[in-house]
Amino acid sequence: MERLTVSLPVSLTKDMETLTKEFGVSKSEVARRAFDQQYIQQCRKQKLHQIAEGMVEEYQNNPELTVFTNLDSEAFK
Repeated sequence: MERLTVSLPVSLTKDMETLTKEFGVSKSEVARRAFDQQYIQQCRKQKLHQIAEGMVEEYQNNPELTVFTNLDSEAFK
């Protein structure tokens, strides 16, 4: 593991202390879980959303990507 020093608002550190006592884990463990489960996932979703938004125009304007859209409503036999 790598050590990291962060500054947090007092209210957040109080919440962390409550969680450490309640669950019997260290502040580092609380921070790891919170960071991993929330922020990183949120950033990944946001990045994917931005990529998807960027592809909308490409999809609409690139005939190679839309060549089969006529078949979307047809049944394949």
